[in-house]
Amino acid sequence: MCRGDAAETALVLETERLVLHPFRPEDAPAIFAYAADPEVARYTGWAPHRSLDDTGAFLRRVAERHRDEGLPSWAIWHRGDGVLIGQCEFLRRSSRDGWAEIGYALSRARWGRGYTAEALRAVVTFGFSRLGLNRVQGTCQATNRASARVMEKAGMTLEGTLRESWFADGAYRDRLLYAVLRREWPG
Repeated sequence: MCRGDAAETALVLETERLVLHPFRPEDAPAIFAYAADPEVARYTGWAPHRSLDDTGAFLRRVAERHRDEGLPSWAIWHRGDGVLIGQCEFLRRSSRDGWAEIGYALSRARWGRGYTAEALRAVVTFGFSRLGLNRVQGTCQATNRASARVMEKAGMTLEGTLRESWFADGAYRDRLLYAVLRREWPG
């Protein structure tokens, strides 16, 4: 499940039920298994993957973002059965202002069990302790109550509504902005 060089090993995050490690090319089939699901992609900024080529393009973008901007992304592995069940990542960052934005997706078969909030807590802790961030933030469509609940369970606070800031399904949609500051973080 978690093999690799020293640089990759330094990025491995472990929780009670999960192991998060940087994406690898061999993860593509497992990523495709959840990323092809329209319900998983519904509230994200990406379309469902139609082929392993789409997943390969995703993995190349993730690698470039890490190489060029120092923004790590993780595959979420379930400890109990050794299955790749989702992803959690830093999408953008302002080094000058000390913040980064997170994103995540989880296999629909694993929804409702607290895995995403558990992974998110590990990633937020990494952001504060290893990236020196002062703030971690995330957004979700206002109608995506499950994603809002993930951020709340992970210790983030609702700061407001970004009105009509997301174009999806032919209309402008509101997004909710959540954040947590380093001084507020218990970890």
